[in-house]
Amino acid sequence: MTGRRSGRSRGKRHGGGTGGSGSALGAGAIVAAAARAGRRHGWRVLAVAVVVCMVTAVMEIVVDEFVDRASLPLSLLADLSASGVSILGAVFLSGFVTRLVGRTDDGSDSVSVREVLRTLPWARLVGADLLVALLVVAGLIALVIPGLIAINLFAVVGPVIEIENRPVIAALRRSAHLVRRHFWMVALLVTLPVAVAAEIDTLAPHPSSVRAILAILAIRGLGEALAETAIGLILVKLCYRLIALDRAPPPGQSSAKAPAGPGPTAKAPSLATAPADDQAEPTGPAST
Repeated sequence: MTGRRSGRSRGKRHGGGTGGSGSALGAGAIVAAAARAGRRHGWRVLAVAVVVCMVTAVMEIVVDEFVDRASLPLSLLADLSASGVSILGAVFLSGFVTRLVGRTDDGSDSVSVREVLRTLPWARLVGADLLVALLVVAGLIALVIPGLIAINLFAVVGPVIEIENRPVIAALRRSAHLVRRHFWMVALLVTLPVAVAAEIDTLAPHPSSVRAILAILAIRGLGEALAETAIGLILVKLCYRLIALDRAPPPGQSSAKAPAGPGPTAKAPSLATAPADDQAEPTGPAST
């Protein structure tokens, strides 16, 4: 599941691919790493994102325009179905980006859509997504600010589940542990872009005609897909960097005594120290 190279290459990548193992997160380095990943994987991620956003948009149009709201059971079932499709799509896209960025073997990518569909920890990822949504809604209802804090603290729950193979509750604790020391940087790199991307939907017209539906699909299918691709790449690179910083030993302490953070020992720690393309990008194009 991880790319194995020489010990020297692995040592270079230990800093999470954003340059060294210092204490600074480095927003510019994270964005630069995401841009490099985008040059290498961008078209594959964008293709998947377009499909996911298109399917979600079509499902929402069907539910909003063709479901009889007079029938409460049918209306409830339709709304739950649309929400389910949206959650599954978001989970799949996040998992695909994490696998694609995290797996490299001598510069050759070997992640397929079918493999991701088959091997993603769907139950944990969906459960974490629902639990985070519940905590955020509870926080927003309470005093608003706790909800906003929860959105930020749990921003990297999905990648943590994938990278470190943690259960849901442990992944929530791990995400909060990783984010709290870099709270405002995570807000700048992830939470704010996610909030802005959520407004893309408001640009779409009402689906009152075929032309309007095509406009919706263009805006949702392309605009949202581009935003999701960029945010997804930044999120994964950010998560790798946060994990690397958390595992880095304090000044003067040997690496063997470095703290690993709260929670159970990761079952797949090598993935967290081997981002695909930050420090040792191949000179040729990646295979698809």
